[in-house]
Order: sequence, then structure tokens, then C-alpha cells
Amino acid sequence: MMRFAAICAGLVLGASGVAAAAVPAKPVVTTGAATAVTYQSAGLTGTVNPEGKPTVYFFQVGTSAKYGGQSAPVSLAGTTAAVAAAGQVGGLKPATKYFYRLVAVSAGGTTLGGGKAFTTPKIPLSVGITAVPNPTVFGAGLTVAGTVSGTGGGDRDVVLQENPYPFTAGFQSVGNAAVTTATGSFAFNLLSLPVTTQFQVVSIGGGQAVGSPVTTEDVSLAVTTRVSRHRTRPGSYTIRFTGAIAPAEVGARVGVERLVGRTWEFVAGGGATSAGAQSSAYSVTIHAHHGGFYRVRVLPVEGGHVTGYGPGTLVRLAGVV
Repeated sequence: MMRFAAICAGLVLGASGVAAAAVPAKPVVTTGAATAVTYQSAGLTGTVNPEGKPTVYFFQVGTSAKYGGQSAPVSLAGTTAAVAAAGQVGGLKPATKYFYRLVAVSAGGTTLGGGKAFTTPKIPLSVGITAVPNPTVFGAGLTVAGTVSGTGGGDRDVVLQENPYPFTAGFQSVGNAAVTTATGSFAFNLLSLPVTTQFQVVSIGGGQAVGSPVTTEDVSLAVTTRVSRHRTRPGSYTIRFTGAIAPAEVGARVGVERLVGRTWEFVAGGGATSAGAQSSAYSVTIHAHHGGFYRVRVLPVEGGHVTGYGPGTLVRLAGVV
């Protein structure tokens, strides 16, 4: 009787009366911590004991306990010891809570680890700007535009600050603050700019103020050009270039250039003279045998402005008396 009981305890009989094979054990899993969490990715950890059977594990993840996504599957040999499990998930949204758990599958069945959660951080705010056109002509307008990037960049107050040449006064706010669009973009329109100026934009919305890198907007001299010409003898002509330079730039170097192919080549030069408090004047005469496209280039003598150009002018000599 004792022998019969022992045999019964060691066997499980099937319907045919033959002993059934022992059922493999399920893997044992433990969901671990989330590591290296950024606003777009995270590392997930845990342990898996395959309980002697080849096992595949992965992490389920999602913005609710229903999960909906998973990490890449990883295969394990059929060891009987717990081994470290790791997975990487990307494409996450900033400032969002995510739920995850470790799952292991083998011939013994599927084991679901306990659920855990982590929250991605906000994207740090940053400000980028550009000024167009650059350079701008003295007295002409320009636009300083950009974007506040990062979490909370939309509907945020921003101010434009300037530091004119020689860049020693420090940055001061210009006009009123603007409000970024829902996507964080903004634009400041300036009617004119008298001198080369450094600009930056500072976001002054809630939290710590964030500033853009400094951009330098060059201001070129404004140059007007008038052309007169006459023939000195058959096939030879004089062409006189006159005009004004603003702001006043007495002593500025003036050069007349001719377009040869795709290159502007220097022809003759002179200097700017006084024409009042607001502007300077120039006059350069050249001798030519052929017409073509000409322009006047003026190089400033101080650092508050950059080289200015008069408009390209087609000079025709045929028929000139």
C-alpha cells in the first residue's frame, strides 16, 4: 500500500493511462528601474530567470497601463539563473508619463512583470534668431526673426535687444515685447538701422529667462549713382560717375568697377568729399572704348558700416556725341 502511494505521488496519469511529461516552468521576471531617461528615450531594466528553457523577453511600454508598444525582443539561453535584462525605447514625447513592464516568453508560458512608470523631462528651451537682409543698406529696414524651441516655447513673451557699434554700451531692449506663435516663432520688423548692430532675443516667459546667441547685423553705406558720358574722339569716350554716400563718409575710398564675364573688375578710383552733415559726394571719371555694366563701390573709413555699392548700370556708348 505504501509502495502504491509513492508511485501515485510521482506520476500524473493521462487519459490513456500513460504518465504525462512534467510541465516546464514559466520564466520568472522582475521589472526594474528606468534609466537614462531623456525627453525622447529611456533605458529599461529588469531580471529574467528562464527556468531552464530558451526564453525571449521584451518590455511593453505606453502612455497608459494598456501599453501598446514594445522594445526589441532579446533571446536568452535556457539557464536556471536570473540574468539582467535591458531594453531601449525611443520616439518618446517630452513631459509625458510612460508605463512599462518586462515580459518573458518560453515553452513554459508567458510571464508578465509588475508594472512601473517614468516621466520624460521637458525639452530645454533655446532661442535661435536670424536677421535679414544682412547686410542692410543704411536707412533701410530689416527683420529679426527666430524660434523659441523646447517645451513651452509657444505663446511666450520675447524681447529684442540691441547693442550698436562700437558694442560698448551693452544690450538694451528695443520697443515692446512680442508673443511667440503656438510653434514658438516670432519676428521683429525694424524700419531702419543707422549703424552696424548686435542683436539678441530673450524669452521672458515663466521660469528662467533664455537668450539667443548674438547675431551681428551689418549696415552698408547707401550709394547713389549718376552717369554722364561724351565722346572725346572717334572710338574714345569719357564716362563720369557722380553721386552721394550716406551717412557722411568723408575720405571713403570710391572705386568704379566694370563687369567682365561674371567678375567685377576695378577700373578707376577716387575719394569721397563733404556734402553736408548727412552725406558725402564723389566724382570719378574714366576713359573707355566700350560700354558695359558698371557699378560704384565705396569702402568706409570707420567700423560702424560696411562696403556699399551703387546700382549696376548699363552704359551704352554707341551714338554718344
